Amino acid sequence: MPTDAAALLATAKATAKRAAARYAHHVAYVGEAEREHRLAATWHLRRASDEGSVDNRIYENGSNEQCLGGLLLNPIALLGLKAAGAIAYPWLIAASAEDPTGTYIDHATAVFRNRERYHWCVELGAYHRFQWKRSVYQSEVHDWQTSPAAQNPDAPWRRRRPRAPQRYLLFLIVDCLAAADRWVDPPNAAANRGAVHDWLHEHGGNPMFWCLPAVPAAWIEKGA
Repeated sequence: MPTDAAALLATAKATAKRAAARYAHHVAYVGEAEREHRLAATWHLRRASDEGSVDNRIYENGSNEQCLGGLLLNPIALLGLKAAGAIAYPWLIAASAEDPTGTYIDHATAVFRNRERYHWCVELGAYHRFQWKRSVYQSEVHDWQTSPAAQNPDAPWRRRRPRAPQRYLLFLIVDCLAAADRWVDPPNAAANRGAVHDWLHEHGGNPMFWCLPAVPAAWIEKGA
């Protein structure tokens, strides 16, 4: 055992370091175990657990991309390349001439080495991705608004406390409107979930989907 103060301090630091490492390992192990347990316990609640679910096909297609190394590519750029249709075919054909044994992912990677094409594909992919997400959002809003629970003014959910996502959207809408010099008063702090829901609906819902993005200029020129 060390006897001088410096040696004792060094020993204490080394012991604390080992203890911290063991604790971190334990926390990571427990956290991973809890995660796996939670996934197993909630599997039946996820759409992928339903036979024939669209999520099954999404995962299958994603795993196919992974087999060829497609997960290394920007997914939005890859979406834009696929959406470009005949515009992108000459690019891919040229890439295949340079690498005849390559896969589609190899040829797409070669296309993206041209930064102008890459950025254009990102813009086009973002446009299509937004259109799709907006359509899903609008469909979900419509389904909810026409449901018996939403149309019942005495439904129990309306008397509950507002949810965190509702409060987030509320202040986001206020900020967005204020930026456009449109000043609105949010519901008071005592408002229940129903009152906040009605206010969000009256003020346009999620601001992310208020305005459609412009189609990339190059797409207008080449696809017109």
